[in-house]
Amino acid sequence: ASAALAGTPPSTSPRREPLPLPPDARRVVVRPLPPQRVSIRTEDVLLQPTPLGGPIRSQRPIEPLPPGLAFRLQRAVDLRLSGLPERARDTLLVLMRERPHHAAIVTELARAQIARQDWLAVERLASGERSATRDSALAGEELSTALERLGRPRDALRIAVEAWTSGLSEGAWAAAVVFRIAPTDLRSATSTLEAAAGPRPWRSDLTLGLAHLHALSGRPADAVRVLADAERRTGRSGLRGVFADEALRSGRTADTTAALTVLTDLAADPARRADERMIAARRAWLVAQSSGRDAEWALRLTQGLKDIPSERWGGELLLSLVRSLERAGHPAEARAMLVANPALEARMPQLTLERALGLAREGPPARALPLLDSLVHAWPSARFMLAEVQFFSGELDSAHANYDRVAQSPDDDDAAAALERMYLLEEFPGSPLRRTLGQIAYERWRGAPASATALAESLWRSQAPHGDYAARAGLELASLELEAADPRAALVPLLVVCDSLADDRLAPTARQRAGEAYEALGDPKNALAQYEECLARYPRAWNSAEVRRRVERLRKERL
Repeated sequence: ASAALAGTPPSTSPRREPLPLPPDARRVVVRPLPPQRVSIRTEDVLLQPTPLGGPIRSQRPIEPLPPGLAFRLQRAVDLRLSGLPERARDTLLVLMRERPHHAAIVTELARAQIARQDWLAVERLASGERSATRDSALAGEELSTALERLGRPRDALRIAVEAWTSGLSEGAWAAAVVFRIAPTDLRSATSTLEAAAGPRPWRSDLTLGLAHLHALSGRPADAVRVLADAERRTGRSGLRGVFADEALRSGRTADTTAALTVLTDLAADPARRADERMIAARRAWLVAQSSGRDAEWALRLTQGLKDIPSERWGGELLLSLVRSLERAGHPAEARAMLVANPALEARMPQLTLERALGLAREGPPARALPLLDSLVHAWPSARFMLAEVQFFSGELDSAHANYDRVAQSPDDDDAAAALERMYLLEEFPGSPLRRTLGQIAYERWRGAPASATALAESLWRSQAPHGDYAARAGLELASLELEAADPRAALVPLLVVCDSLADDRLAPTARQRAGEAYEALGDPKNALAQYEECLARYPRAWNSAEVRRRVERLRKERL
């Protein structure tokens, strides 16, 4: 057109055609990736800043820009992504004058200022625009990032909670900010999120987030309170279960404790059906056992289920709870559970055995003998424990006979232990010290190491170094000292047995235990010397294979 106005003929040069592709060239078709659904859980939130550049966020519908302005906005985005934030900012400032308060232009300008690391400019821009438009979602992520960089974490957390409250779509980045900042000021984070979640019980994402903050703060009871209150106010019944699922997936100790508390509370909730409560109880018990905290939670779980008949618990759960209660020092509660279930005992003889062992632990052990004797006639698997309680009670001949019957069955899991008891009783058949050894074994079995150590020390002093059962007394005392984490005290009787009773049947065991004591003291040189001496003196001893493995390991470590 300009050529025609100037009176010059237009150019008649031929149109340039694109160069042809070579015959072996492949046509590359670029197709967009299919949309993916991303499921975001509260406990999976990354504890680090989220990358900017996502969708434009606003509480109001975003007005489409005219094509010209849209092209210039996209040009500004390209400049920022190309590492030219200064030019992007200049373009966006012009656009802001032409179309003020537009969510897309405001958000992109904030991102350009972030790329320039001008945190004050981001704070002024976002705060002013959010106030002018009354839009708590506008540039929330960008403002929160700037406030964190400016050293104002409480303000950053407040902005994140406001955005999170404004809509579900803000939950991903807002939860990330909350859980990233929360450890620096748990009280402020909890109170801020509670103020947002309390009036909105229907917002389960806020409720779950608040419960996780309580768990992070070490207050699992408050997590239970928040979840139960939201369920009551909304009529929902699954929040506690969802929280337990999320908490257990995190693997953190605080979350595991909170999950156990929530599941135990669910199991004790009389408003729930009995089958739902038992499902929660079994799950809580599985978590407690897998985390090694069964002794801690057995009593709480038992008390929570006391209004449900024990027949509905199932024999396996009942037996496991009874054993844990016994180990945790609650024999009365364990006995009450067993006495209340005679019908279940008839189907599960293990429950009768536990009742008898509970009587033996309370003492004297002879109280349990009639019950054990009648049980053996119906369930022969209890014979070893009958022999053990007879040994504890001083009925040595009866114990020897029952040990012998157990040892006659090589497939019995207790055959080796029964054979070892038989060796002990036959070593000095007429010695009165066998009863003392039975008392030591009883105190160890019932979980009274102090009493067992006192008895073993008295026996050792009276028999060392050449009396009846001197080697046995030395090994018993050393084992108790090692269990008490005192390897130096354990070495005293062990070395006496090694040097003065070198021909005793237990001397190879004493050599191995001496090596273990030296290892516990951090003295591999002397430990290796004891192991090598054991192999040199007793090459065909029963423990020679294990000692040889230890020698090889220590030699490799020295190299």
